[in-house]
Amino acid sequence: MKLLVISLCLLVANVAGQQYPAIRDELVQMEKVDQDARNKCTNATADAQIKCLANISKSIDEPNTERLTQIFDQIGFPNTAKVGKEGLQAFMLILQHAPTDDLRVRSLKPITRAFKSNELPPMAYANFVDRLRLHQKKKQLYGTGFDLKDGKMILSPTEDLKSLEKR
Repeated sequence: MKLLVISLCLLVANVAGQQYPAIRDELVQMEKVDQDARNKCTNATADAQIKCLANISKSIDEPNTERLTQIFDQIGFPNTAKVGKEGLQAFMLILQHAPTDDLRVRSLKPITRAFKSNELPPMAYANFVDRLRLHQKKKQLYGTGFDLKDGKMILSPTEDLKSLEKR
C-alpha cells in the first residue's frame, strides 16, 4: 500500500510539473524527426551535405519554426513547468535550426529567465545567445560559434576575447 501511495504521488508530481504533456510529446517528436534527418546527412560528401541540409531547412525547419511560433503564441514560452525538461530541450534545439530570427528574438528574455532559474544548462544558453548574435551580425559572447575557412574551423567573431573564459 505504501509503495502504491508513493507511486501515485510521483505520478501526480510529474503530471503537475507539466501543464501541456501533449505539446511536450509533440516537441520531442519534432526533435526526433529533426535529428534523424540531420544524421542522414552526415555520411555524405561536403556538397551532398549542403544539399541535404538545404532540403531539411525547407522541408523540416520551416514547418517546425511555424509550429514553434504557434506553440509560443498559444502557451507562451514552453518552460519546464509547461512542457518538462525534455520538452524545453526539444524546443531549444528546434529553435536553433529556425531559418529566421523572429522567434529567437521573442524568446530571448524568457530563455534568459529559464537560464537564470537553472532550467537551461549554461551551454544551451550560450549556444542560443551566440547564434542569435551572429545572425544579427554582432560578435558572439561565449565562443560557441565557428566558421569554416580554407577547410579549417576558426572561431567566429567574438566579443572581448581576453574575458572569454570568465563569461
